[in-house]
Amino acid sequence: MDSTINSSKFYGRRKGRKLTPTANLALKEGGKYFIKQSNLEQNLLELFSFYKKKTIILEIGFGNGDNLVQSARNYPKSLYIGAEPFLNSTVQCIQKLKKNNITNVKIWHDDIKKIINFIPPNSISEIKILFPDPWPKTKHRSRRLIQPIFIEYLSLILTQNGTITVGTDHPVLKSWVLEQFQSNQGLEWLANDANDWRTRPSDCFSTKYEKKAYKENRVPSWFIYKKIKN
Repeated sequence: MDSTINSSKFYGRRKGRKLTPTANLALKEGGKYFIKQSNLEQNLLELFSFYKKKTIILEIGFGNGDNLVQSARNYPKSLYIGAEPFLNSTVQCIQKLKKNNITNVKIWHDDIKKIINFIPPNSISEIKILFPDPWPKTKHRSRRLIQPIFIEYLSLILTQNGTITVGTDHPVLKSWVLEQFQSNQGLEWLANDANDWRTRPSDCFSTKYEKKAYKENRVPSWFIYKKIKN
């Protein structure tokens, strides 16, 4: 598979306003949650080997951790891996993890494309991508996270019958998601009627992005795809 995905350019912010002393302390004390970047391939190999008997869920772009934290609280026997390149959001998530004494979460604080090559095939039971940046302008379509090659990588690391859930409130991205996933023959869209994509899945939890969407009269859609073949 194309290895250039690891070196593709990242679009978006890495850091916002200056961190407060409290936030810096949380970041320092939250180091136990991080997947270390040094010896990355070996670290991931050991991580997945250690948790190979557990259900592993990957959330890409977890924001301030609303869904990630609530999921980990509700399903303590599963391992949750969250990827988020934005530092300020990561700190907020760590503060919530510490407050709730949650231990079944690992965080990759960088672009998911930098580690996806090192995730073992058929190891992730669920992948969640909730409210990714839509990059709505046509000239920015190449910046959208969801691209055919990226979907191939997601399918590769999914277990058989594993699922990918994408939530978005943006009309451009809704059409884009349907178009991009349709081209992958190894994934099946789980939708029998409109209610299936209009209703938030029971294992996804309300986030500030979803609340903002409803506040601004934008209705989210939820697309779930199941891996049916390698």
